[in-house]
Amino acid sequence: MSKPHVPVPLDFKLVAKIGLCVAVVSCLGLLLTLLLVGEEKATGYRQIVSAYGMVRQSLGPAMLVFGLAMVAFAGIVTWLFSLYTSFRIAGPLCRISRNLEQQIKHGTVAPVPLRSADSLQSEWQELEASVDALRVQHEELRQALSEVETAIREYTRTGSAAVLELALARLKQAERRVRF
Repeated sequence: MSKPHVPVPLDFKLVAKIGLCVAVVSCLGLLLTLLLVGEEKATGYRQIVSAYGMVRQSLGPAMLVFGLAMVAFAGIVTWLFSLYTSFRIAGPLCRISRNLEQQIKHGTVAPVPLRSADSLQSEWQELEASVDALRVQHEELRQALSEVETAIREYTRTGSAAVLELALARLKQAERRVRF
């Protein structure tokens, strides 16, 4: 029996990647620091005690320098990951916002497409489908209204209410199908 796939939010993945990068570099840096501090090979008792004293003396400053370097590295990695993520999310949001503004101001215009590597692809497709459905409904209402106007002119000219009633029924039917 396989476990169901649980989607992990992007925030958690980002924090995990940052933590993994910092942990790997920390381990490598610690090993490098220890190798550099304790580099001498001691053969006698006097050399061992001397090396121990030297390691004890230089380990504190070496770890301080390494700690500061790790804080700087963690900050840079976090900044780079957040910059990358913001381009993948903020860019599509900006394009979607610009497309909606253009639709509101100018009506039917060609939308600025999202890049294939951007996030929010499914949201963009749903938005495009919604806009297309609104366009179809708007066109249907416009046609029904035009038919009513024509029927009113016909009614005033001939006095026949049948055409007017039919056009009004079509307008009411189109209005019922409109969903926001």
